[in-house]
Amino acid sequence: MSAPRIALLVTHLMGSGHLVRTLTLARALAAQGADPLVISGGRPLGHVEAGGVRLAQLPPLSSNGLDYRTLLDDAGAPASDAYRAEREARLVELIRAETPAALVTELYPLGRRNLEAEFRAAIAALPPGARLIGSVRDVMEPPSKAKRVAQGLERLAPFDALLVHGDPEVIPLAASWPGDGTWPEALARRVRYAGYAVDPAPPRTAGPGEGEVLVATGGGAIGRRLLEVAARASALSDLPWRLRVGGADAAGAVAALSALGPAAVEPAAPDFRARLSRAAAAVTLCGYNTAVEAALSGTPTLLVPMEEGGEREQLIRAEAFARLPEIETARIGALTPEGLAERVAALAAQPRRAAPIKADGGAEAARIVLETLA
Repeated sequence: MSAPRIALLVTHLMGSGHLVRTLTLARALAAQGADPLVISGGRPLGHVEAGGVRLAQLPPLSSNGLDYRTLLDDAGAPASDAYRAEREARLVELIRAETPAALVTELYPLGRRNLEAEFRAAIAALPPGARLIGSVRDVMEPPSKAKRVAQGLERLAPFDALLVHGDPEVIPLAASWPGDGTWPEALARRVRYAGYAVDPAPPRTAGPGEGEVLVATGGGAIGRRLLEVAARASALSDLPWRLRVGGADAAGAVAALSALGPAAVEPAAPDFRARLSRAAAAVTLCGYNTAVEAALSGTPTLLVPMEEGGEREQLIRAEAFARLPEIETARIGALTPEGLAERVAALAAQPRRAAPIKADGGAEAARIVLETLA
């Protein structure tokens, strides 16, 4: 019997989290006997490794920070209708050639409304009988309008399951649902919790980064204010600091941040988790991957939720993660270089203790996908 082909469609517009999570699921599917194909619609990221799974790249789109209304093409200009049409045609071509037994859509149907046309085109290109599975992180950005809630539920109708990559004991998806947290039946009967989808924490071994303060903001061009405060705080600390910068403009940001203090500043790189395991303390945004990886590492960590543009997702996650061992939180508006240096010194004196969260979500999500096929 041939391995079932599973297509996974993801477009990361700002950071790297959606792509990293999708690749984790794809590797778990491959380990369980499937033949996954990840179709990526975001810009290629040098610090994210596919890990042996097949990866097809669409003409990439990205956002200018949190502005998701005007998407940018591979040259950084507003994507034209022709560019979008070429991208959709390539996507349909890939789906038809692959004839997958299932399609997993990252964030859609509860998110990525600005890409709805191409998600619908991909679904229409599926062979008869193919299963359709949505994939969302532990916290969704709460809808601001009742109309958007209704539209999301309408888009959910053809889906066989909705994978939630989180632990309901830490954050139930209802925490980001509007109103009193009561789910409509159409959503409740599709939800399948899989646990946090991250690769296992690497063993703590000797190597670069021992005893440093590691500051990271993920793979996108967000969190620059946090990096600026950290760069200045490094001048007030007895510990060595290392700042990791994401985004397409990382090189320019590295130069500007390097002038603010003695911290080592460099672009995001694949060895983040290894350095995290050796760090004396960490300071990160509260995005999905960095928050979970910090909690699993046991490294005392200060989580600073992103709040630009009125975003609430990271605030919700930070509130929940603050209850985990060796995790503290701070609001960016209250952070000063002096205060950050003091918080980090106190964190570095704390013991290392990994958080007890369900983090085998890649394997469990793969099991749910394959179970849906049966």
